Formats: sequence, C-alpha cells, structure tokens
Amino acid sequence: MQIMKHLLFTGLMLTVFIVHGQSTKHNKTMNSTAIEVFQSFGEGMMSGTDVWKDYLADDINFIGPVDQVQGKEAFITLNESFMPMMRGSKMHQIIEKDNWVITQVAFDVAMPSGQTITLEMSEWYEIKDNQIQSIKVYYDAEEFRKHLTPTK
Repeated sequence: MQIMKHLLFTGLMLTVFIVHGQSTKHNKTMNSTAIEVFQSFGEGMMSGTDVWKDYLADDINFIGPVDQVQGKEAFITLNESFMPMMRGSKMHQIIEKDNWVITQVAFDVAMPSGQTITLEMSEWYEIKDNQIQSIKVYYDAEEFRKHLTPTK
C-alpha cells in the first residue's frame, strides 16, 4: 500500500523533468506565468537541491486515486520517498490555461515484482502567487495494483 501512495507522485515528479527542456530562471518576487512556475519547480527537482520546495504553497493539497495529502511537509515526505521508483517518462501534452498547467504523460515505474510498468496519467497543477496550490493526479490505479506483488 505504501508503494501505491508513492505512485501519486509519478506524474508530478517526472512531468516536471521533461517539460520542453527549457530553462526558466525566475525571481520568485516577479509574477511568473503558471507554466514558468511549473518549469522552475521541475528544474529545481532536477538540480538535486531543495529549490523545488520553494514553489510549494504551505497548504498545498495533493489528490490522487490512492492517497491524499495536505500541507507542504506531508507532500515533501511523500514525494521524496517515491523518486527511486521512477525509471522514465514521455510527455504527450502540456497545456497552460490561466493559473492551471495540465499534462498528459506516460510514466515508467519500477514495481516490487521486478517489472517496470507504464502508466498513463493526467495531472492538474493549480498555480497562484508563484506557488503550486494544488495537484490532482488521475490514472488507472488497478493497473498499478496488479503489479504490486512479485509473481511466483
């Protein structure tokens, strides 16, 4: 079950790694667009530093098919424990509309069974005041559940 909770961050983590490969160095005091904040968040994650945490609202709300967390510290804890499972991704689409960034992406996830599965996800990032306020992740959790236990 713990692994399923971590899957919720699949979309979040890898999507930000693959958004167009553009550099978006922004001053957080400036009013950035939603896509600029999203990209800066991803670049911060890729940097191996804690910079990405600056783009999270203190009361960020994360909702997915398996788990929900409220607050920056809970989100950070869930996020940091999931990253070792990620093996790759492919962005299908990314759309910015007002204060929303919406993605459609395929993620490769290493399972305890030893298999790597691909999950198709949609993610909705709400961004206000240069911070991510909420993230909603949609995917077929049943596909993930099928691969939780090693095959014998």
